[in-house]
Amino acid sequence: MVVGPSPTGGATIFKKGLISERSVSTRVLVPVLVQNVDKALAEFWEYCVVAERLTERVSGDYRQIAKRLLKFANGMVSEKTIRDYLATYLGRAPKTYNNQLDGLRAFIGRYLKRSDLIKGYKKAYQPQDYQPELPTKEQLRKGFYALTSELERSLYLMYATAGLRRSEALGLRKNPDVDFKLRCIRSKHDTRTKKAGVTFYNEECEEHLQKYLSSRNDSNERVFVIGSRRFRDIWDKASEASGFRITPQVLRVWHSTELGELGVPDRYVDVFQGRAPKSVLGKYYTGKDLLRLKRIYDKAELKVLS
Repeated sequence: MVVGPSPTGGATIFKKGLISERSVSTRVLVPVLVQNVDKALAEFWEYCVVAERLTERVSGDYRQIAKRLLKFANGMVSEKTIRDYLATYLGRAPKTYNNQLDGLRAFIGRYLKRSDLIKGYKKAYQPQDYQPELPTKEQLRKGFYALTSELERSLYLMYATAGLRRSEALGLRKNPDVDFKLRCIRSKHDTRTKKAGVTFYNEECEEHLQKYLSSRNDSNERVFVIGSRRFRDIWDKASEASGFRITPQVLRVWHSTELGELGVPDRYVDVFQGRAPKSVLGKYYTGKDLLRLKRIYDKAELKVLS
């Protein structure tokens, strides 16, 4: 470990062979040069999981944000490169900008111990009634038909017709999370801030999901077995074909909006998407209430491809 002077007093710790300090005017905060990017990103991911107790999914998201920054800045983390990087997100949704800022605060402020470089940035204001732009059904269809495997097609339709969060779908197990007879999903997703709902997928998704599962010869209990690169490829292909940036989050919002337009009351949409209180969600897990919830979903006739 190499310890050097900090521009704010005290000491700044640099990891030998990983990060070095570049001399600049004393009137400017000293930047950090990340020399071994792969090693830094691996250590940052481990730091998020172990020290901050973040989920592997959130830790992976933060690692991707750090990777984008380092690529954008050629490894030089400074006041200017941070500002210029965040400026590229000014035209994006408030939530997207805020996610980038969260990742940078974790990487720069807490992992690199240079909170002085990220200090002062404020999150974008997101009004309660903020309505993101959504793709049309025709765009959703174009995105779907650009996909080339039953894995990709069934996962795409699962997000659109069940309204799952990204990590919920990827973490689904065949048993006990999915009731294939009812087309019902009751996952055990449970984090500090988010709970899983009780939801359903439609016949379009069922058709492609059955084809995908029947093609597999492994014993993996996960419903969807997919690597991160191939997962990203799904959204790149769908977005290019549709002319709209389609992501799991976009499909989740589309699912909520479409159900509302089909006449499903908000209180049931909240159950499907896991926004209802835990006590409310619990009563729909079994019995007559579960069947009533399915009738409400089926009556809406949510469709993507027709």
